[in-house]
Order: sequence, then structure tokens, then C-alpha cells
Amino acid sequence: MTRRISLCLFVVCALLAGCNRSAQEPPPNVLATQVAATLTAAPTLPASITPPPRPTGVPSATLAAMPTGTPTETPTPGGSPSPTAPPLAPDDPRTGINLSVPEYQDDFTVAYKWVGPDDPGSATNRMESGHLEATDHKADGYIWWSTTDPQAEDVYAEVSALIGACSGKDAAGFSVRVNGANFDQAYTLEFSCDGSMRLRRFISNTAPETLIEWTASPEIVKGPNATNRMGLLAKGSKLYVFANGKPVGQAEDVAYSSGTFGLFASAANSSAVSVTFDDFAAWYP
Repeated sequence: MTRRISLCLFVVCALLAGCNRSAQEPPPNVLATQVAATLTAAPTLPASITPPPRPTGVPSATLAAMPTGTPTETPTPGGSPSPTAPPLAPDDPRTGINLSVPEYQDDFTVAYKWVGPDDPGSATNRMESGHLEATDHKADGYIWWSTTDPQAEDVYAEVSALIGACSGKDAAGFSVRVNGANFDQAYTLEFSCDGSMRLRRFISNTAPETLIEWTASPEIVKGPNATNRMGLLAKGSKLYVFANGKPVGQAEDVAYSSGTFGLFASAANSSAVSVTFDDFAAWYP
């Protein structure tokens, strides 16, 4: 399974991540302008990017999972406490994943690990003070996301999303299996200001396919100024949605088998909406 991409592919991602991921394809001149601006503004990347080490010493037979939250710690004689996790329900699709020990983490303190458009006329995605702040400046149906370097096939990933001033279907967005020549293909999860969720498949040069229509969930904290832990499990053709550690929906689709991740804000009912992302984590089942 490919879980990381090389630095050279990350450079390509950095150069192209400004392309429009839209519900409708933008006019050619808009797309060309955005790509040109991204190429001009692309930063010089560090000589190497070292992914965090994978945890070791956790026997596979004892792996368990837990809802999102503060892990329970069990004292280890003669050493530091090690996190343990109570088991989930037998039918939880994350059973067998030790959610107390992510295999990849990102606290958004390393510059340029997430790269996306920075255009006040459309969308801005900026890393500030250990967070990634995504702002959609137009309620025009277009989605612009930031991408990062790790890739995965089967993966469970979570990120915390704080949506600011908002209403209705203004939303925080999280993508998995981002792929394609312009990084414009993905499965995208949205949590809206009014407490609903939606799952879609984005396709190059055409309208996205809706896998789960907007569905209200009591597990999603309504905005404005609400924080939710967004979770997506992509396991083979099955896609499972989690809100604050609880399963809230599932779908099946065979279009995409691997890719990286994306984060975005989506304005629908407001003239602009901002989302602050933090504490990204991923596990490889």
C-alpha cells in the first residue's frame, strides 16, 4: 500500500493545488488565472520531508478503537503511561483500529505541508498559529481545497473543524482519496452550519455525484462558531462518515481507490464563510 508520496510528487501537488475543485467547471480564463497565480506564488520547499514514525510495539491481537476524545492512560511499570482504548461496538467499522495511537498526525505547525489557493476573490487557504484557515469568499457553488503530501488507499482520517459565522448549508469540508492530474477528484464530506452532512464524489470536468444527500444528524454540533470532529473511513469501496466519534452515514463507490487529503470551506447561504482546521490524524486499517 502506498502511504506516502515522494518529494517530487509533493512539489507537483504544491504547484497544482490551486486548481478549482468546483461543483461546476469554471470558465477557462478563471481556471488559467488561478493556476498561473499558484505557480508564481509557490514557495521553495524544504530539501526533505520526513513523515512521522509509525508506532511500534502494539500487538495486532490487542488493537482496539475508541471514540474521538482524550485517550485513557494506563500506568506502565517502570516507564511512561501508554494510551489504551476501550473497545467500540462490534459492528463499528473502525473495530481493530487503535484510535488512541494515530499512524500519522499533523497539527498544522509545519509551513507548506498543506497547499491551496490564496485568492481573496475566490478562496484563501492559509496556515496561521498552528491551524489551517480556509475561507470561501463567494457563494458560487465552486469548491477550492488545500491538499497535502501523505497518500493512502484504505484509511480512517479525522480533523477538527471550527466553522465561524455561518447559516444554512455553509459548510466545513474534508476530502479523502484526492487524485487526478489537477487534484480535482475526491470523495468529499461536508458538515453544514445547520447540523447536516453530505458526501459526494468529485469528478474532473463534470458535476459531482452525490453519494449521501444532505442529512441532518444530532451528532453534528450546529453553528455558528461550532467545532466538530469530522471523520471518514475509506475501506475498499465502502465509505463511512463519523461525526464527533459517532457513525452517521455510509455509502459505497468504486471510482477512487487511493489519494491524498483535502480541506475546504464552502459558502452557500452566506457571502463568505471561514473554517479553522486543527489536529489532523490518520490510521491505515
